[in-house]
Amino acid sequence: MSTFVLVHGAGDVGWYWHLVAADLRARGHRVVAPDLPGGDDALTLDDYADAVVRAVGDRRELVVVGQSFGAFTAPLVAARRPVASLVLVAGMVPAPGESADRWWVETGYAEAVRAQAGRDGG
Repeated sequence: MSTFVLVHGAGDVGWYWHLVAADLRARGHRVVAPDLPGGDDALTLDDYADAVVRAVGDRRELVVVGQSFGAFTAPLVAARRPVASLVLVAGMVPAPGESADRWWVETGYAEAVRAQAGRDGG
């Protein structure tokens, strides 16, 4: 069976995946859903990937899943470890070389939020 490595998005924890993890385990898979070391602006995506790789240990047959902001970390994990699959769920997908900070600008996020707030009346 596979080991599913579940990488949560920003501002969340590994528990985010608890229902998915239970379902995968019921099907005989192994699950690793680490808490990323958030809350420190000095940390980089490499630090996040380091934390995931440490949590994975020597497990094999990896399916790495990144959700939302976790889509920045998941490919870094896949580059460091052999993986069977890389899955992005509602992923914030950067252009090659694009930083997480630039992603917000390049996607027009702030403008979209302002426009939606105008339609919603605030």
